[in-house]
Amino acid sequence: MTNKLDIETRLDRSLQNQVAAPRLDGRFDAAVWKRIADEEQRAKQPAVGSRSAAASSSARWMFITNVIGISVAALLVIFFGMKAFSGVNVSVDLPVPQISPTTMKEVLAVSVQGVTLVAVIFGLMFTPLGRRVRSIFT
Repeated sequence: MTNKLDIETRLDRSLQNQVAAPRLDGRFDAAVWKRIADEEQRAKQPAVGSRSAAASSSARWMFITNVIGISVAALLVIFFGMKAFSGVNVSVDLPVPQISPTTMKEVLAVSVQGVTLVAVIFGLMFTPLGRRVRSIFT
């Protein structure tokens, strides 16, 4: 009577005889490393004409904000540079209108509500609902 170990040994030998695996040598390793290098090169090269609308839109907005920031910085440098180095006293004497305290309270209340509304809408733009609404308008 054969035991379990003998049966497993014969099955293992039979499987080894049926499956002929090729011997792996240096050519296989070279082919694998070449394929990896090709994939890395393909990942590094930008695809021609595949800029998405979101990428170009964000690049455009980044350019616009950079232009605004550079303009403001240039104006400040020119203004304070002329004031510091020219010896000309630049003063703006504009009469300030008198506003009653009740008007100031009303303006403050409305402006606080407006800033709050803008902040809430800005925050909602980054939720799934806001993204869906933005995708409708873009």
